[in-house]
Amino acid sequence: MLTSNPAVQSSLILPDLHARWPFPGIRSPFANTITPETQAWVEGLGILSPILRKKLQASNFGGLVSFAYAHVLDVEKYRVCCDFVAILFLVDDITDELGVKEVEAVFELARDALRNYDDPRPVGENPIGELHRSFSERLHKVARQNVIERFILNYDHYAKAVTAQAEDREANTIRTLDSYLAIRRQTGGVMCCFTLHLLCAEVSDEILRDERLQRLEMLGLEMICIGNDILSFNVEYARGDIHNAVVILMHERKLPIQEAIDFVNTLYQEMLDDFCRVAIRDLPVCGSVATRNAIRMYAAGITSWVTANYEWSLDCRRYFSGGQNPADTNWVVPFIRQQK
Repeated sequence: MLTSNPAVQSSLILPDLHARWPFPGIRSPFANTITPETQAWVEGLGILSPILRKKLQASNFGGLVSFAYAHVLDVEKYRVCCDFVAILFLVDDITDELGVKEVEAVFELARDALRNYDDPRPVGENPIGELHRSFSERLHKVARQNVIERFILNYDHYAKAVTAQAEDREANTIRTLDSYLAIRRQTGGVMCCFTLHLLCAEVSDEILRDERLQRLEMLGLEMICIGNDILSFNVEYARGDIHNAVVILMHERKLPIQEAIDFVNTLYQEMLDDFCRVAIRDLPVCGSVATRNAIRMYAAGITSWVTANYEWSLDCRRYFSGGQNPADTNWVVPFIRQQK
């Protein structure tokens, strides 16, 4: 039963976001060996409370990495990618429960540790510092200097966006869709994840400034963000989250739930068409054959992330009870009532 009144809503119809997506997902051959290594690394740092451990295990971060970095064929570089995605899940779960000052403190530690990876962390410090220091040490072993600089710059943007999200949460601020998307592009750390594809794709900073590649990055970012917002809406709305495009539209345009979901899906499909046009027909063609191949490899990495976000979300126990893939129920899912 679909209704405009959340009090009597019983089900939702989710869109099949990728019914027209032409890029199938493939999985990395490293997933089964590297994911347990990353899990053991995190466990060894003593950062996981029982609740955080349960959330990390339920996240299936290794499954996401397997799709997102299937083209990374160097095992050490794949390990770096896997470690960072695990960090993103941990930081998300930790900061979701914190106030602004506490979030700022987390990122002050994290950013210092990323930059000063050669320095041991102080005894008794929050393990978030060592988590980022040891990751950065591994990153520096496999990355070119321009990639490291780009990664840290994007991490700074991510940290500022998550802090702004905490400010909104404290003030119960509901943004407009445009201002929401401006911050949402950064709160997931996705640009850092894109940057890790440059571990294998040697693309110069000059080419990365090409407006066509930047357009592909922006479209990929926004598709990942609002696609995730659609598929996670049910659980996020139930717990009162306000950082979700569907919730924003319900508030901004006074739309009922189903209409807001459908509206966001329309935006997604428009982005999908634009993304495919750029990825298939409008990538920069410049330099040597090796340079052109590197550009295509980077574009394939962004594409893999869009595919990974979709595939992972459908199988995610965070979003769907018991891991029930909504495709198996004709995209109709039970509506979760808001928690009191």
